[in-house]
Amino acid sequence: MWLGRRWLVVALGVVFFLCVARLGADFVTHTPGSDPWASTIRFFSGAISPSLVDQNSSLPADADPFLSRLGDDLLRTIRYALIATSLAIPGGLLLGFFASEQWWPRNGAQVLFQLIRWPVRISLSLMRSVHELIWAIFFLSAFGDAPFSACLALALPFTGTLAKVFSELMDEQNRSPRDVITAAGGSGAQGFVATIFPMALPDMVSYSLYRFECALRSSAVLGFIGVETIGLSINRSFENGFYGEVWTALYVLIATVILIEGLGHMTRQRMMAGKARTRSSGLSESELRKAAPRDLFLRVNGVTWMVVIFMAFSIGEPLVTPMVEGQRSERLSRFLTKLTPDPIAPEKSLANWDERKEAWSEGSDQFVPWLADLWEHPGQEALINTLAMSVAAIIVAACLAILLIPWGIRTLANRNPLGLAMSRSFLPGVMGSLIRGFFVLTRAVPEYLYAFLLVGLMGPSAWPLVLALALHNVGILGRLWTEVVENQRRIIPSTILEVGGGRLQSYVAALLPMSLNRFILFFFYRWESCVREATVLGMLGVSSLGYYISIQQNFREYDDILFYTLLGAGLVVAGDLLSDFLRHRLRGENS
Repeated sequence: MWLGRRWLVVALGVVFFLCVARLGADFVTHTPGSDPWASTIRFFSGAISPSLVDQNSSLPADADPFLSRLGDDLLRTIRYALIATSLAIPGGLLLGFFASEQWWPRNGAQVLFQLIRWPVRISLSLMRSVHELIWAIFFLSAFGDAPFSACLALALPFTGTLAKVFSELMDEQNRSPRDVITAAGGSGAQGFVATIFPMALPDMVSYSLYRFECALRSSAVLGFIGVETIGLSINRSFENGFYGEVWTALYVLIATVILIEGLGHMTRQRMMAGKARTRSSGLSESELRKAAPRDLFLRVNGVTWMVVIFMAFSIGEPLVTPMVEGQRSERLSRFLTKLTPDPIAPEKSLANWDERKEAWSEGSDQFVPWLADLWEHPGQEALINTLAMSVAAIIVAACLAILLIPWGIRTLANRNPLGLAMSRSFLPGVMGSLIRGFFVLTRAVPEYLYAFLLVGLMGPSAWPLVLALALHNVGILGRLWTEVVENQRRIIPSTILEVGGGRLQSYVAALLPMSLNRFILFFFYRWESCVREATVLGMLGVSSLGYYISIQQNFREYDDILFYTLLGAGLVVAGDLLSDFLRHRLRGENS
């Protein structure tokens, strides 16, 4: 009973106020003598008059024009995102099968299969728990400054995220059609491939396109650690006070994300609607195949994506930068040495194996004190701050999204909600378009970029980071939750409208309860992302795990960076386990 929906809401409220108490009430902190209002006005004035030319008058005369450089940065950003996504989708699909409950049979061998499923899920949690920026720091240090490192840093956590979401989308499908096939003599694999996978496929394709959106944003964020993407251009322009250039780059990034969003919506609509087969009798099997309905848009769309991905791999600068023979292995060896915890790091000065073994034995005795020292100063405090920021941000985002969604759902926010004629007013449609536009705009800008700008305007405190996370995630939750509601069966909510209920009543009484389990799925998934983001946002000068990661990065202390990274990863794994447990309990409550 205490794990029911009502108590879950109460628990989230209590946790939120605990987070507020932890983070304090200093929403704006500025150094003495600074004028925050003047900086804010100058920054937002750039939104009205974005620059199309260089604002830096000291550039040489033969320098490439601003728009040309910006276009090159955008193409490089898109290229890295395409390559990373094309690598992550196959891996996520394969691992998603093994992480799904639906894939494994429900018989006496289930315990054995769970011994495979749970290690896969935990491995996926570890993959996605490390932020792309931290992966990039590791890969750039290990392999060098090459596009390959940037693409790999994006692909690895995205594979874990796609596998998790794919598996849970399959788990949420109705089991009855598969049971019918198995009862008729089909195998469990046949039932899965014929029923569960096709039912989940539209959501999986839609989420894959959304993941490409995320790859665009993450690729842009890599610019803040020196990778040549559009984020590097924004970083340089903001630090030099060229706010017109900043807004031009932001508008370009937002327009690109909106284009991908529109394409994803059209694809999802086509896949959900389908096309009816022409009814004919007496046709052979080959004639039936030829008469099968085909959607030209989906086919052209699929071929276009394959061509673009091929071009991303084959056109442009080489993914792997050439190095002098032996330089790559030497660089990797040096990185692995620095990654090894200091007390047990190999001593290169000791040539004799017995001496090395003795030194390692002595160092292992110091390993636990080394860990304890990092935990007490400052790991514990940084971990709590990271947790508080991530929880506060996702709860704020969820509250805003759940209030806005009923006015933004395409199936409700129109003159004929759920296909029923209710009014001639155009106001619901306009309101729906505005809210969906708000969701698109808020998620088009990466959290790190929001935080970078807000810290520059509000000062270094926890609340600019919380606000940055909440702004970005309200757009993402709005999109994901809206799609969940729009994909629900319409029988019950339309019945409420037919007997005189309103749009809000239909949402609260039918659509929201029907969608709650998937809401929780995406809520915890986004909380995991908030933990990852809060971990690295500390690099902007706020006391979270990222703050100490940035300090140790300056000294190339990768063993300390690994420790702080694993602390954040532990939070993500704990969230994944909690999410899985709650979904099971709530699913049982519904049955």
